[in-house]
Amino acid sequence: MAITVISGAVTAAVWTTDKVMITTGTNSVTAQVGLAGKPTSNASILLYSAAVVCPANTKTELYVGVGNQLTTVGGNSTAAAIGTASSANAGVYN
Repeated sequence: MAITVISGAVTAAVWTTDKVMITTGTNSVTAQVGLAGKPTSNASILLYSAAVVCPANTKTELYVGVGNQLTTVGGNSTAAAIGTASSANAGVYN
């Protein structure tokens, strides 16, 4: 299985695993998840009530969910898919 790693800002990337590990450099970034996966299938509905701040020079793990969309704002960071592909769409009534 290929590992998804995105460098720099991420815009509405459809996620393939349960979680993301965001590694920051010298500046902080913010992250948000649009609920594009089931049951909502509506990326304008957000998972977190406010964007999550990932401080500079840290590694932050967040729940994303398979099929949902990850967006990060800020540079000098990477977003890596971690965990399994078992959430979000699993067991959801179609």
